[in-house]
Amino acid sequence: MKNLLLITLGTFLALAPARAQAGLQIDSLFNGALTPASTVTESVVSGKELKPYNLDYFRSIRFKATESEIDRVVSWLEADALLATNKEMDSEDGKLVYVLLRFPADRDRNKYVGYQVKEASGGKYVTVVYLTGKATASDLKVIFKHR
Repeated sequence: MKNLLLITLGTFLALAPARAQAGLQIDSLFNGALTPASTVTESVVSGKELKPYNLDYFRSIRFKATESEIDRVVSWLEADALLATNKEMDSEDGKLVYVLLRFPADRDRNKYVGYQVKEASGGKYVTVVYLTGKATASDLKVIFKHR
């Protein structure tokens, strides 16, 4: 019985980071509701690599987006912004191009969602990140300017 409990707990802990952004509208994007997996670049990092940045979890998704896909992502972000304790949002020509949302801390861990859309050769590319850790919003701005 003890082994079954340990296996169940281990399985839960292993799956928990994959759905860390659950409860947010943007979770739909991370679960493939918008684009086929073959067109998405996704990164998930946790553990020691993030310690220098005061983070413990990093998940990003990047893809070439149509205007309708961008509009859908923006609608999810706008809904999530209502839950955020801090938000920074920038627009160009009436279109949202940058977002940094901070959500209520969970056991001393800040939670963030970041969004950026950039034009590059061949179209517009959307990047959305979900981060957790002790890093502040100011820390994140420094991290991303240097990366």
